[in-house]
Amino acid sequence: MSPLELLAVAIVNDEKDADAAIPIARDLLQYAGGIRGLPNAAPKMFEEHAGFSSFRLCQFFALLELGRRTVEAGRGDRVTIGGPEDVYRQFLHLRDERKEHFCSLLLDAKNKVIKSQVVHIGTVSASVVGVKEFYKEAVREGAAAIIAVHNHPSGDPTPSPEDFEVTRVLSEAGRILEIPLLDHVIVGEGDFRSMQRLGAI
Repeated sequence: MSPLELLAVAIVNDEKDADAAIPIARDLLQYAGGIRGLPNAAPKMFEEHAGFSSFRLCQFFALLELGRRTVEAGRGDRVTIGGPEDVYRQFLHLRDERKEHFCSLLLDAKNKVIKSQVVHIGTVSASVVGVKEFYKEAVREGAAAIIAVHNHPSGDPTPSPEDFEVTRVLSEAGRILEIPLLDHVIVGEGDFRSMQRLGAI
């Protein structure tokens, strides 16, 4: 089922009202900014658009929280990042990529991994990542810190002038957003470079 259909089922009061629930669910998703925005949506939105009583409102948010905790429990023990060696081990698979993959690694306040994702895929020799797309998920997830990771398909992890510039820009943005960029690790063939250790951060 799509997020729209799932939400429609969650808000419907009776099977006879199922068809009417779809447009209401569509409006709710729009006002919430998508499915990720539902847990932080104003209760008044559900009262006005879905006709929720106080009890139904509590029930709905309890289900959202149950889903969140189910996902959290499924993650098991999360990896702690103590240095660039740990980052490199997490992204060994990038050694086999023939294009540059620019990734972000989101951390909590104890440097435990919240999630990692591919932010941008570039050409064989270049990847251009924007500040907005790099930090977007970190802001959504409430990350305490972030690490940039990308591979050099050539196998040589030596940073280019562009790598230093991207690191500088992302680091400055992290200070403004209060999500510090802890490192920028470049993955090569059997080796890596840490921009933090090179003094770029």
